[in-house]
Amino acid sequence: MIKDTFIAGDVLTHKTHRKAAIYAILGDLLFIVLPLVVIAIVDVSVGRSIFAIIESPELSFGSAVLFGQTIIKVVSGFAHTKPSGAEQPIFIIALIIVFGLVPSLVVLALLLSITPVPHDLQLAQACIFGLGIFTLLFFGIQGHALSLRYSGKQLDRHTDFPS
Repeated sequence: MIKDTFIAGDVLTHKTHRKAAIYAILGDLLFIVLPLVVIAIVDVSVGRSIFAIIESPELSFGSAVLFGQTIIKVVSGFAHTKPSGAEQPIFIIALIIVFGLVPSLVVLALLLSITPVPHDLQLAQACIFGLGIFTLLFFGIQGHALSLRYSGKQLDRHTDFPS
């Protein structure tokens, strides 16, 4: 009976950490998107389309921030876990850098150097931004929940090294 209570309590704690992580990541996302909303409002007020934000390099800058935040959340989430699965966060971080951060920075550099901006580059920028939002929501929530779950518990990471 005590074992059942412990398992139920652990599941409840895990759900609580996941819910807190969802709120934290949504808060991060709102603060990243807020400047873009303000730019869109200014664009509309001066007579441009609400979709004029796709033409500006700020969207690529926002993508870079999204991928950077995701990397920070993954690193902080796996910092206190056991090293048996240490390859997984390194692989995830490498994927985020190679397929997210670097392309967003390349698109940003191209947007700042090419005039007029090609339509395909604008579309790529919007897709990378969407990928950044998805990546932050998916990996960021998991990393933040792990960080909350293990934040006070330093696990035996280096049992083979003397203190």
